[in-house]
Amino acid sequence: MGASALVAGCSGSGGGGGSDVLQVWGGVPAASGPGKVVEAFQRKFPQYKVNYTRFVNDDRGNLKLDTALQGGLDIDVYFTYASASLALRAGSGLAADLTDRVKGDPDLALFLDTEQPRAFLDQGRVKALATAREPYFVLFNEKLREQAGVELPHQWTVDEYRATAKKLTSGSTVGAYTIPDIARISLGPNYWYSDDNGRSNFDNPIFEQALATGRAMIDEGSAFPWSEVLARHLDAYQQNSFLKAEFNLWSTAPFNLRYLYDAKKYPHDFKVSFAPPPTVPGGGDWNGGSYNNFVMMNPKSTKTEAAWQFIKFWLTEGSAPMLAGGKIPTLGNVTNDQLRAGMLGKEPDKYFDLDSFQRVVLDAEPKLATDTKLAGFPEINLAYGQQRDLCWLGEKSPGPAIREVYRLANAAIARNEGSA
Repeated sequence: MGASALVAGCSGSGGGGGSDVLQVWGGVPAASGPGKVVEAFQRKFPQYKVNYTRFVNDDRGNLKLDTALQGGLDIDVYFTYASASLALRAGSGLAADLTDRVKGDPDLALFLDTEQPRAFLDQGRVKALATAREPYFVLFNEKLREQAGVELPHQWTVDEYRATAKKLTSGSTVGAYTIPDIARISLGPNYWYSDDNGRSNFDNPIFEQALATGRAMIDEGSAFPWSEVLARHLDAYQQNSFLKAEFNLWSTAPFNLRYLYDAKKYPHDFKVSFAPPPTVPGGGDWNGGSYNNFVMMNPKSTKTEAAWQFIKFWLTEGSAPMLAGGKIPTLGNVTNDQLRAGMLGKEPDKYFDLDSFQRVVLDAEPKLATDTKLAGFPEINLAYGQQRDLCWLGEKSPGPAIREVYRLANAAIARNEGSA
């Protein structure tokens, strides 16, 4: 299943190592930051032993983690990345209540902010803490951009994004992987849910517009054929296609930067530049990204004090090594120099346009949307994905597809009302 383990101060692997060993499961490879966090934690707290197990953050990997949690495997701390998994785990009693611990620690006061949430609350109780700030941006292949004579945008609209993708499309390269999430950019947090209790928001015209724009770009050849996306699992893994110049514009988050500075594992002969997400006329100015990478404690853990010390350490003084995996600490306790060095590797000028990185990533103050309504989210996520696929495969028009999402989402919310 793609799992690997890093053990500090003990022997063992996977979920093993003895009942006195703190078992931590995460989706980031140990070499991309978690290994160094564990080592630093062990130096500060030599009384604790830690075993880090990596699960691949895809459907199979998350199923493995869910099965392990439900089956009672010795797991103390684990990470959740997708909102559907967050809703499922918190709603299934797999997340310990961290409310009192957070309230009792001044260093973690930001996690009590309800205006810009960084914690997931289940019926008013803190069940998960975001360890990373994940702003979105659009990456350009600088070699292809310059060949096409396209200006690097400092600000742009969705229509300009589409026009740029057309200009970047050639016989060997598709202009864009796909469109950014323009409904999220327009509406912000909880965008799948209406302000009217018990209703979904998919009757908002922006959702049909998003499906129609994606379908139009696929049809005109400026976005990747969705049949190939599904056949090659590019919805989860786009980095190799970007590095092979199969497409140019890539709307993504900092965690994918780790593939762009390791030329030995991921060879390529071009620099990468940064542009902000496009805006939606008449919509909000949301970035499209969020606070994410939620850390959770298993309520069945028998090592809760060690688990809490580890969680706090990861969030505070131990956070810097995670920059290697593109994880910007939620609490902002790193400098711009640390961000640049940690996220762009040892030779940043060789692989990145540093001026655009400074402008788009370091100097910007993006509005990040963190969802707090998750009633029926796994079912809604499935319904939306299925209908989007049908639409972008050309088997269903945008209007009927989004109306079916609206119907299924309302039914899911009604079944799960009050559970999230």
